[in-house]
Amino acid sequence: MPSEPPSTEEAAPQEVPASAALVRRALGLLALVAVLALVVGVLPGLHDVRERFHSAEPAWLAVTLACVLAATLSYVAAVRGTLSRRPGWRWNLGMAEQGSNVLLPTGGIGGPARGALVLPRAGVPSAVATPRSAALFLLTSAASFVAIALAGTVGGLGLLAGGIGWVGTWLPAALAVLAMAAVAALGRLPLSDPSEAQGFARRWASRLGALLRDGVRESFVLLRERDPLVIGGCAGYLGFAMAALAASFQAFGGGGPPLAAFVPAYTLGQVGALLPTPGGLGGTEGGLIGMFVLYGASAAPTTAAVLAYRVFQLGVPAVLGLIAFGRIRRRLRDADLTAEVARRFETDPPL
Repeated sequence: MPSEPPSTEEAAPQEVPASAALVRRALGLLALVAVLALVVGVLPGLHDVRERFHSAEPAWLAVTLACVLAATLSYVAAVRGTLSRRPGWRWNLGMAEQGSNVLLPTGGIGGPARGALVLPRAGVPSAVATPRSAALFLLTSAASFVAIALAGTVGGLGLLAGGIGWVGTWLPAALAVLAMAAVAALGRLPLSDPSEAQGFARRWASRLGALLRDGVRESFVLLRERDPLVIGGCAGYLGFAMAALAASFQAFGGGGPPLAAFVPAYTLGQVGALLPTPGGLGGTEGGLIGMFVLYGASAAPTTAAVLAYRVFQLGVPAVLGLIAFGRIRRRLRDADLTAEVARRFETDPPL
């Protein structure tokens, strides 16, 4: 029988922020978006962008919203597949992880990290929760690298229209393949026991290395299982997000780059999300606009499309994440549910 779970009354606030704190962060994020909108509305030189907003097509904006929602739900599906469908509250966890990425200044890694903290309190063994949370982060990231490699190869072979040179096709594809190979190699590296490392920096580096190694190994386990929720969820998370931005371009009159450039421009532009601000605000917009313009898109429609897309990309997870955090907090206080989840993993552990 599993041991009695620790008191969640004391533990829950450490992993699940208090409602008041989440509301404050949501209001802070809303204030930042309002400031950004004010800047766009009054700053000289952005007249063309403002004109694009005035002539936006509502139907395409609705498509943008639908694609963002589909991308968010794809991530939820990936979370469920990563945990082999064991916990009965995977919807809330997936939405809470998405909410963490938006509401907390975590540079895009807060969602899986939050899941790794919450899951053991919910009855999921730490030996499953931590490496599989790391695997989820690696697999969703790998989807972007695979997309860059495929788009760069197809574009470099001239199979897609666009007339982009090797710097915009073969070079990103080669770098993406090298990055994936380097990360995959981590799963084979022998690492010393983190507890034996001397000094804070070495212990921290050893623990991070062990986490990445275990995450890579679990990623291969999940891929070998060929779970459609994992593969489809990770692919949908990226694919629907790109479709949302493509629809946003259409809402403002087009002007986006051809497909051969769209995929690398989007994925490389998302590097700005690593900026430690709530939702990557500022960095993501700058990264996307800069990369799309670099790949030949017009500045005015790109700016309008990216800003509108980001409103949806931030708003949907923030609203649904707030709801999910509240539901998770209540479930963590239910010892019977926690014990039931623990029994599921004990009687039918993942491969």
